[in-house]
Amino acid sequence: MMKKHPSKKIGQDISASTALFDLIQDPILLLTEDDESYCYLYANPAALAIMPKQNIIGCLIEEVFLPEQSRAIIQQYKKVTAVQESIEFIEKIQTDSGFFIGEIMLSPVLVKPNQCQFIMTVVRDVTEREQRKEALLKTKREIDVERKRLNSLVENNGNAVFEFDQDKNFISINHTVTEVTGFSEKELIGQSVVSMVVDRYLEDTLSHFEKALTGVSVEFETVIYTKKRQKAVFQVNTIPIIIENQVNGIYAIAKEISDHKKTERLLRENEQRYKSLFDNHPHGIFTFDRTGNLESINAGTENITGYTFEELKANSFLSIVMPEEIEKVRDYFYKAINSEQPERYEMAFHKKNGGLIDLQVLNIPLIVDGQMLGIHGIITDITEKNLAAKALTKAKEELEVFWENSTDPLFYIDTKGDILKVNPAFEETFGFTEDEMKTGKGTIIPSHMRSDQDHIIGRILDGETVKFHDTLRIDKTGKPLNIISSYSPVRNSDRKVIGATIVYKNVTELKKAEQELQKSQEKYRLITESTFDIITLIDLSGKVEYVSPASEKVLGYSDQIFIGSPFTTNVHPEDTCNLIESVASLIDRRESTTVEVRCMHRKGHYVWMEISPTPVLSNGELKQFFTIARDITERKRLQDKVEKMAFYDHLTGIPNRRTFDDKLKKAIFQADATGKKVAVLMLDGRKFKQINDQFGHDAGDAVIREMAMRLESSIRSSDTVARLGGDEMGIVLPGLDSVEVAEQTAKRILKSLESPLLFNGCEIKIGAEIGISLYPDNADNEKSLVKYADMALYEAKTSDHDHYRIYN
Repeated sequence: MMKKHPSKKIGQDISASTALFDLIQDPILLLTEDDESYCYLYANPAALAIMPKQNIIGCLIEEVFLPEQSRAIIQQYKKVTAVQESIEFIEKIQTDSGFFIGEIMLSPVLVKPNQCQFIMTVVRDVTEREQRKEALLKTKREIDVERKRLNSLVENNGNAVFEFDQDKNFISINHTVTEVTGFSEKELIGQSVVSMVVDRYLEDTLSHFEKALTGVSVEFETVIYTKKRQKAVFQVNTIPIIIENQVNGIYAIAKEISDHKKTERLLRENEQRYKSLFDNHPHGIFTFDRTGNLESINAGTENITGYTFEELKANSFLSIVMPEEIEKVRDYFYKAINSEQPERYEMAFHKKNGGLIDLQVLNIPLIVDGQMLGIHGIITDITEKNLAAKALTKAKEELEVFWENSTDPLFYIDTKGDILKVNPAFEETFGFTEDEMKTGKGTIIPSHMRSDQDHIIGRILDGETVKFHDTLRIDKTGKPLNIISSYSPVRNSDRKVIGATIVYKNVTELKKAEQELQKSQEKYRLITESTFDIITLIDLSGKVEYVSPASEKVLGYSDQIFIGSPFTTNVHPEDTCNLIESVASLIDRRESTTVEVRCMHRKGHYVWMEISPTPVLSNGELKQFFTIARDITERKRLQDKVEKMAFYDHLTGIPNRRTFDDKLKKAIFQADATGKKVAVLMLDGRKFKQINDQFGHDAGDAVIREMAMRLESSIRSSDTVARLGGDEMGIVLPGLDSVEVAEQTAKRILKSLESPLLFNGCEIKIGAEIGISLYPDNADNEKSLVKYADMALYEAKTSDHDHYRIYN
C-alpha cells in the first residue's frame, strides 16, 4: 500500500503527471467531481484490468458499477471531498474473471487551499489475505462449536466425567462428579487422583492410568473416598486424549456401582446362609423337583434315616417308605404342589438299620418368581415325643383331679423342653392356651433366660429333681412374673427319663413387696460397699446423688466430694463428650454403652476408667441412672505396650519398617497438599560385619543401639528415624523447602558418628554411608523413593570413608 503524503497540485496536463502511474502494478485512478457523481479522468493499466468495463475514461461511477455498489462508492468519494483528507476502506469488486477484494485509499488532490480538484484512488489486491482471514474465522467457529459440543456431552453426561493431565492431576470435572463425591471443581482441580483412591486400590488404579497414558483405553473397578470419607465403588473407563499423535491427558468416565456391589454381596451372603442352614439344620431336609425326583438331602437326613444321598438317588425315595404309608406320602406331596401351601403330617418309617421311628413331615412349596419349582421336605424324629405323650397319657387318670383343680400352674414337657400339656391354672396365669404352647405359638421364657432353662433340662435328664428354683417368666402380654418352680422327672417303664412335670408358684406380688421394702430401706446402696468399682447414682439432671467408698481407693477423693456435682466432674476434657453421649443414649434409647475415659486422681495424674451407665427403672419409667466405673489403667498400659511392639523395633526402641512406611506415606500426602518436599535417607553402618566378627554380636547390638540414639539426636522433632533391619536405618524428613535441609541432616548424622563407642573396654569406630532421594524431584511414589535412596546409598559405599550421596 502506498504511504499517505500531503496533497499537491497536479496542473492542467494530466498525462504529464500520470506517466509514472502507468508503471505501478497497483491499480491507480483519478476522478473529478461531476454534479452529484464523479467522473473517471485516468486509470493505469492495472486499474483497467480489474474494472467491469475497459473504456471508463469520461464515464461516471454509476455508468461503470451496478446501482447499489455505485451508491456506496459515491458516498466514500463525497466523504473525501467534504473532509479533504485521505480515507481507506475494503471493497469486494466484481471483474470479468470473477471478483477480488481490494484495499482502497482515496486521497484528495488540491489545486488551491480548501479546493479539491481531483481524487486519486489507489487499490491493493488483498483477496488472498482476506480469504485466509475468513477461513481462519470459519475454523475458529467450527472449533468453538466442537468445544461446545464436547462440553455439553461432558456436562450432561449421567456418569461422572474427569479430565486428567499426564501427571494424573485433575483438570476438569462435570457436575455429576460433585453429586456423587461431594467434591467441588475448586477442591479437585490440580489435585492428584491419588488423593481420592482408597489405599488398597491405589496401585491397581495407577497402573490402569499408566496404561491409558500409552494410548490404550482401560475399563476397571476402583474404590474412592467421597468428601464425607465414605467409600464408593466405581466402574471406570479411562480414555486417552490424543492430539497430533501425542497423549496429552486422560478422560475418565466413572459410574458408581456401590449399590450393585452391595446387592451382589448380600446375594452371596444369603446363598451362604441358606447353604449353612441347609447343611447344619438338625432336622432332615429333602429337596424334590415338582415331579417328585430327589435333588438333594442334608446331613440331618442321613442321621435320621441312615440312608446316603447316593442310596436314595439310585433307588426311588418311595422305595424306602413303608407300603402302608406310600399313598399318604404321595397325596401330601401333590397337595402341597397344587395348593402351593405347606402341608404337615406324620408317618411311621423304618430306618436303614431296621429300627422303627415316627417322623413328622412338613412339605414346603419351593416357589421362585411365582413359578413352582418343587418341594422342601423337612422331617423330624418325633419318636421320643410320641413315647412321652403315651407315657403321660397313661398317668393322666391318676393326676386328673389334682391337675384340673390345682391353683398353681402345672404342665408337662418332653426331653427337649417342649410343652405337651398344661392345666387350667397355667392358662389363667399366663394367658396362653394349651394349643398355643404345644404348637410353639406361645412362650413364657424370656429370651435372656434360655440358657437357664437349658441348664434345668440337663439336670432333669440326669434324673435330678429340681425344687424351689427362683426364676422369671412372662405372660401373654409380656408382663414379667416371679416364679418359684419345681421339676420332677417322668420316666418310662425302662426308667428312662422321657420328660418332666413342672409346678410353678407365682410369687410376683410377694417379690414386688420385697423390692419396694428394699428400695425404701436402701435408696443409695445399690451394691455392697466393699466393691472395688466406683458406683455413682445420678439423677436425670446429671447431678451426683451417691458415690461408693471405692472412689477414695481408686481416685483418692472422699465419696462426699462429688455429691451435688455434675457426673462429668473430674473427667478429662477430651473424654467428656464420649461419656455424655453414652449417658444420652441410655436416657433417650435405653441403650447402655460402655466407654473408656480418663479421670483426675487427687495427686494430679489421670487414671483410665471403664464406665458403664445403667438405668434405674420404676414401673418401666426411668427415674435415675447409675454408673459402674472400673480402673483399667493397667490394661491400657498393656495395650499401649502391645501396640508399641507392633510399631517399634525391640532392640533400639525406635520405629520399625511398618512405622517408617506409614510416616513416609503421610509425608508424601502432606507434601501434595502443601507443595513442599520429602526426603528419604537410607543409612548402612560401615564395616558392621567386621564389628560382629571381631567383637561379637553383643557388640554389634550395642553399635546398632548407639547408632539409633545418635541418629535421633541429629534430626528434627518432625522427622522419623527407623530401623529397617540389621544395621540398615531409614529416615523420613517431611515438609522440606529445599534439598539443603536433607544435606545438613546427613552432615549432622555423619558428624555424630565420628566418636567411637566404648564397649567392654574396647573402642569401636562407628561409621556410615547415606543415600538421599527427594519427593517429588526424584520419584512420585514411596516405593520408587526408597529404591532411589538405596541406589544413592550404593554409590556412597564406593567411597572409602563416611560419605553421603544424593540420587541423580
